[in-house]
Amino acid sequence: MSTKNTSVVPGVAVGTTLATGEQIEHIMDMWRRRLKGRDVTLAEANHIIQNGGQYLPVMDKAADVLVDQVRSDMQSTIVRMVRNVRRNRTAVQAINDTGRVQYVDSSVVATMPTGDGPEDVELTYFRASRYLSDDELELEFGSRELVPDPQAQAADNEADSAFADEHPNGTHWKNKKGQWCFASFDQDVVERLVHVCRFGNRWHDIWWLPFGF
Repeated sequence: MSTKNTSVVPGVAVGTTLATGEQIEHIMDMWRRRLKGRDVTLAEANHIIQNGGQYLPVMDKAADVLVDQVRSDMQSTIVRMVRNVRRNRTAVQAINDTGRVQYVDSSVVATMPTGDGPEDVELTYFRASRYLSDDELELEFGSRELVPDPQAQAADNEADSAFADEHPNGTHWKNKKGQWCFASFDQDVVERLVHVCRFGNRWHDIWWLPFGF
């Protein structure tokens, strides 16, 4: 999995023109129409306004879903905002916290980067149209201006364990010897799985491969 190579706006390349205030207001008008269509009462509106941000997480989530969807549609990818990535976790903790059945090599888990990236990460998942070696996959990442972020990807699969049911996903990194290692999240007939190992096989075209930052 990977993220955009920018620390300015998650998921938006440096130099990209951002939406105008007029465009944002037009989108808000669409949102207003929907709220009015739900016949929100005076008492309900007061409850939302007066309760000290109680409903802000719901509103934030709705905004993330909207932006993730439009970016996925425009890029023919799957874009997912992952919030509150705990960068202080060890790789072992990150894998354990997914709650998946583990098929892992502990010596390889120890090499998994935990990263110094942001707590809020927009991951862009794409599916390769052909089989890729790890070297070819790294070139693919580079061509898309994406960088792997295993810690954020583990957090994404932790937060939404069903995602990998339909979108098996994986990522890779090199250990200190320059050998490729990988983590993958998928399921078999009865269990949700995580694999962390080292291998020389190719990534086939069922895998969704993500990036962050």
